[in-house]
Amino acid sequence: MTKTILVVEDEKPLAEAVKLKLAKLDFNVSAVPSAEEALEIMKKNDIDLIWLDLRLPKMHGLDFLKILRNDSRFKDKKVIIVSVSGGEEIKEKAEKLGITDYLVKSEYKLDEIISRVTKHI
Repeated sequence: MTKTILVVEDEKPLAEAVKLKLAKLDFNVSAVPSAEEALEIMKKNDIDLIWLDLRLPKMHGLDFLKILRNDSRFKDKKVIIVSVSGGEEIKEKAEKLGITDYLVKSEYKLDEIISRVTKHI
């Protein structure tokens, strides 16, 4: 069965590149630019893993993660944070919320991030 990844990333060129690379690896991929849109997709679709940027319009990625963890439907979903923000305080908050992995965009090439993401699914 093909696994589904939801990419929550407001940087459109990056979201498109990620979507293409994951689709080539036979994943079903949806990409949205906001946490609000991600919640709507999750209510209607079975998502296996979420690629989550932290700096999103309106709702911050950590606030979205808190919503997921407080909802019985989504509390166990795998979430990988892929963000430009790599501060220890944010990482600690994310880890307490049960993330699967935390990757700082500037520390990896896109193919390395894709590889790390796919290992978790």
